Amino acid sequence: MANTIRAKVTIKGTRTMLQHRFGPEAIPLEKGERTGVAGNDPEEWKKTRMVADDGRLFVPGTYIFSCLKSGAIHTKRGRASMQAPLVSTLQVEEDVIYLNRKQPDPITQQFILSPPNDEIFTFVYVATVRNPATKGRNVRYRLATRAGWKITFTLNWDKTIVARDQMKAILRDSGMLGGLGDGIKIGCGRFEVIKYEELGDATETPAERDMDAHEGNGVAKRRGKVLAV
Repeated sequence: MANTIRAKVTIKGTRTMLQHRFGPEAIPLEKGERTGVAGNDPEEWKKTRMVADDGRLFVPGTYIFSCLKSGAIHTKRGRASMQAPLVSTLQVEEDVIYLNRKQPDPITQQFILSPPNDEIFTFVYVATVRNPATKGRNVRYRLATRAGWKITFTLNWDKTIVARDQMKAILRDSGMLGGLGDGIKIGCGRFEVIKYEELGDATETPAERDMDAHEGNGVAKRRGKVLAV
């Protein structure tokens, strides 16, 4: 379609990414051998990790969609955000997206998000979390990979609904004000866009020529304040 843009995007993590996928393995249908104790299971990360058979870490394409959806709320168009227009048109073409990291064997446990040993890239992050049901504290074990991780994915959207510059702004805001993976509320998963490449030709549309109004709505000024912090 003439109004469709396909763009290949590469992002690079500026903060550690945590994995904690709540899938069927987290609550199996059949009881298996119990590990650990209630609230402290050192094998927990094996049930919530996202690792391929060859050891490569990955994220589902739906994670990218959710990340951009959450980030779009910070990108304004007039008084409204770009979230609703983005959700109506965005598609992430890949079902599985691989990181440039592998799970080591053996793997170490770390109690800080950035281990002092620069040679440790992927590890098990151990931290206490608050259980909202019991108000007590549990120990959580999550697979983590430190800053520097990269992934490449392909986006597909209608440029009459979301202009090029608006999509680039959404990508920036998603990485700077949101994040990818688990632990976003503690600043994990932040990233920057290092490559944006459109696939095929797409001509400018009236929606894109209206970007002067978008630049004047204060978004750029707000981003400058965030970067200054």
